[in-house]
Amino acid sequence: MKILAIGDFHGKFPLKLKNKLSKEDFDLVLGLGDYTGLPEWRPIIMMQLKVKKKGGDVLSTEEIIGKRRYTALLKKDYAAGRVVLKEIDRLNKPGFVLFGNGDWYRIFLNDVGKFYEDYVKKLRNIRQINRGKARFNGITFIGFGGYMDIDVYFTKKDPNFRKRVQRREESQRKLNKILFKTKGERIFLFHYPPKGVFDIIHGGKKNPMTGNSAGIGFFREALLRYRPKLALCGHMHEYQGAKKIGKTLVVNPGDAERGRYAIIDYPDGGKGKIKVKFVN
Repeated sequence: MKILAIGDFHGKFPLKLKNKLSKEDFDLVLGLGDYTGLPEWRPIIMMQLKVKKKGGDVLSTEEIIGKRRYTALLKKDYAAGRVVLKEIDRLNKPGFVLFGNGDWYRIFLNDVGKFYEDYVKKLRNIRQINRGKARFNGITFIGFGGYMDIDVYFTKKDPNFRKRVQRREESQRKLNKILFKTKGERIFLFHYPPKGVFDIIHGGKKNPMTGNSAGIGFFREALLRYRPKLALCGHMHEYQGAKKIGKTLVVNPGDAERGRYAIIDYPDGGKGKIKVKFVN
């Protein structure tokens, strides 16, 4: 079985990416999140992180840029994500998608809640397995995406410390519940990387998070316990490659925003070596 692993579009489906994919042979598409999350947000997020690191009061995005601009950017962001998801569906292959931290919000347009989960239901070829599972070709695909609190945020000086701990515990229980009810061959899909691989932030001096880990500890624990042959992750644009955690090959396909992806040749029955072709 040949798998297209792809994610981190951030509202862009580049023409060069579309052209390259038209020449690829694959049986299944696996989307790893951040179909939206436009670059316009990044300077604002960096500003908030710098203020937070210095211990100052962090203003909301709406307070920083104003309600009108904030609402307009939300609408633009939501629409861009829909375009990307539609393009994935137009690859005309069966597929599973989860959501990233950039996708994981509810917005209101004319007081009506809009969700990417609802939009995916209308598409023909792909279905979402965000914090869920599905079967294909005798394999159980485990998906766990959405916003996560990374370890560096867990400091008792943080006013949201207790909420973060509660969210982390709830997420871990949810993943364990999903896994407990699965049998046989599994492939894991994460948005964030498991702690220990593809997780160290290399953002340079401009990023106050540089040098910290964006990995999720209980993802790593799950891989070591259940030992799937393959796990996929994204989120970290700094990386494209494959590394092992125990018996599991962890693949980060790179960011589709720059035309990067991976084609994974997964052996039938899970027996034999996994081959990965990285495209950039």
